[in-house]
Amino acid sequence: MKKLTAIFTLVLIGATLSFAQVNSKYEGPKPEVRAGAKSFVFLYTPFQGRFEPVTIGTTSWASGSGYGSTDLTGAGFRYFLTNQIALGLGFNFGNSSSNQESTSGNSESSSTTFGVSVDANYHLNALYGISPYVGLNFNLASYSASEEVTPTGGTAVKDEYSGSGMGAAFQFGFDWYFTEGLSLGGKYMVGFRSLGKPERKSGGVTVDGPSSTSLGIGSASVILNVHF
Repeated sequence: MKKLTAIFTLVLIGATLSFAQVNSKYEGPKPEVRAGAKSFVFLYTPFQGRFEPVTIGTTSWASGSGYGSTDLTGAGFRYFLTNQIALGLGFNFGNSSSNQESTSGNSESSSTTFGVSVDANYHLNALYGISPYVGLNFNLASYSASEEVTPTGGTAVKDEYSGSGMGAAFQFGFDWYFTEGLSLGGKYMVGFRSLGKPERKSGGVTVDGPSSTSLGIGSASVILNVHF
């Protein structure tokens, strides 16, 4: 029994040493920063373990009760054009509608959002598993909606609403390739956002809401890239 135990121990030590020699040159995951590399982009909430869509842009909106603004989210994709330059694209499209009938009449409403965001980033020399970058972001967003109420035995009244927004920023950030096929990152953005005047059209009369422009510093984290 003692001889069998000793033999097993020697075999285990030998296997461990052989494995260490085979993997002695492995330096961990390398940044996938090369022409043709591509990934889907998400926002990740680590403490909740939840994937979320990326932020696309911000648009103004109008309704029968007032005016405001909303952030649009959507799908994100990144593609490396060269070994240093990556192009990112974010896209949003949403549509909803409802129809309600009652003894007092019929009510129909619908709304549509659209947004697109473009990132152009230049990746600097990687440090271990971290790839820093600098770049630019440009985004557009829009909102449209309508409400039509037809009283029983009466004439239909239709209201239409619209809004828009755009933004541009200089950004700098990083991607951390902590394992094969996945990377986490974050970025700071210095830029501006301009929201167009939201409009309400009713009975041939158009009423404009307030427009706004803002400058400042923002951030985005945690950005999760799924490489394929």
